[in-house]
Amino acid sequence: MAGKTGKSGFDEDPRAQFDAGARKTPLRVPAKRERVKLGEGGRFVIPAAMREEMGVRPGEDMILHVENGELRVRSWLQNLRRVQAELSALKRPGESVVDEFLKERREEQSRSDKRLDRLHAEGTGKRAK
Repeated sequence: MAGKTGKSGFDEDPRAQFDAGARKTPLRVPAKRERVKLGEGGRFVIPAAMREEMGVRPGEDMILHVENGELRVRSWLQNLRRVQAELSALKRPGESVVDEFLKERREEQSRSDKRLDRLHAEGTGKRAK
């Protein structure tokens, strides 16, 4: 059946073509606050939109701590990156922290070896070289 315009069906009210790639924002906008119920054994579920924003999936390790009476939750990976960022600020440009650590460790081992050689020599009655 054609209407007054002589068009029928979808031609009567043409719509813009659907573009799946046009959506730049996520389908679910995570709430800033969400009410959840504390269940058996002290468990609660983190809502899906919040998990998505945190970048975590079920089964991943999480870091929990209480600060000023509030429970703070972070992903293990997010926590690791945060610690790395904080510690990298203490490192001077061009400095190799690993090389410095190994140098100190070798010096410590050398001192320990000399001490053990001296103690061994005292115990056997021989003189240390």
